[in-house]
Amino acid sequence: MHAHLDGLLDELVTAEPQQGWNDVLRRAGRARRRYMAVVAAVAALIAVPATWAAVNAFEGTPAPPDVSTNFSDFNNFRRVWIQHDMAISWPQVDVSKAHGVVEIQTADGPEQLWAAPDDRGGQCYFIDWANDAPSQYGKFGFSGCEPLEPPASNVSWGDVWVPSHPTLMTFYGSLYVDAATVQVTLDDGSSLSLPVVERLFLGSFPKSATVEKVTALDADGNVVASSTKP
Repeated sequence: MHAHLDGLLDELVTAEPQQGWNDVLRRAGRARRRYMAVVAAVAALIAVPATWAAVNAFEGTPAPPDVSTNFSDFNNFRRVWIQHDMAISWPQVDVSKAHGVVEIQTADGPEQLWAAPDDRGGQCYFIDWANDAPSQYGKFGFSGCEPLEPPASNVSWGDVWVPSHPTLMTFYGSLYVDAATVQVTLDDGSSLSLPVVERLFLGSFPKSATVEKVTALDADGNVVASSTKP
């Protein structure tokens, strides 16, 4: 088991903070703006149901062995560290309940968020790319557990960049209030809307982008929580 953990630690990748967009496209003419607005509106009407259909199809999918292995490692870390009088509060994960939550489409193929309940009343998560081949230690990705104490904003979020997907930034997080979507505002003023499933959310955007604000909305479009970049 120790050799397995050593291998996992060797695969860990430190997340790197990102700078803002280097280039911003110039505004197009008024006619072009109107045309693009119509196209965007039509695209939204088509894309939103498709997105929700994909979410509904993926949610509850049992985690395959290459993913479950990553949740088992939470428990292995706990046992090893407790033997050394460390990390007594490290959560114990119910691996048998590991399941799919959200799958999104990225330039590098589907990216997936999996979750499993822990013994603290919260849940732990694992994020990977579906098309990445597994190693002897399971699928490559990154993982963590929800903070027990909710932040003042009721929104916990982060972004991660990994060398194996060099053009993409992964955005993820959890909520401590009921919400239907989160609106993510980037540093160039653009935004994207992400579905909230089991109070978790997942998104992907260019590596050069930076998140400025996250706003959680209920099914009626009312703001129920928000968080700005520190």
